[in-house]
Amino acid sequence: MPMVHRWDERVTIWLQHAAPTFDWPGAIVVFLGNAEVLIPAVVAGDVLLGRNPGRVMPILVFAAVLSAASLLAVILKHLIPHPGPPEAFQRHHLPGLHVPTPYSFPSGHTLRTTVLCGTALRNRPWLAGALILCMMVALVYMGDHWLSDVLGGLCLGWVLLEAGGVIRKSRSRSCRRG
Repeated sequence: MPMVHRWDERVTIWLQHAAPTFDWPGAIVVFLGNAEVLIPAVVAGDVLLGRNPGRVMPILVFAAVLSAASLLAVILKHLIPHPGPPEAFQRHHLPGLHVPTPYSFPSGHTLRTTVLCGTALRNRPWLAGALILCMMVALVYMGDHWLSDVLGGLCLGWVLLEAGGVIRKSRSRSCRRG
């Protein structure tokens, strides 16, 4: 058994025993991170809050980015041989769209949450970090992912945020130049 797998298993066992009554809160957090829930909720929230009155394009672009990030996670789950937690660790309570993949690395939930919180809460990094951590803990606790899966999703999300920041800065410079 590889060292990472032993570590993943020990962390999952510890977390599930340390908080035995976290099933429903964890299930709700994981459900809210499902792509089919999160992406429409982000678009609806933006429209209802009137953040960009008359400008639908920015939120649709962001929804496309979240969708592309989700697709990237699914593709990587087909390419990186890293099996997820066995059925004995899984605690399923709420339905959701399940895209069958042979492996579990990286976590799409963590990837989406990182991109969303890192963008929407850019000026509140502690809140963004707390929400991302909640998603990561819930995923491991519920047996949906190993710790290594959620860390992979976090790192990939961070890379996408940094790339987005570079693009945003270069676009603002080119707009200033005319």
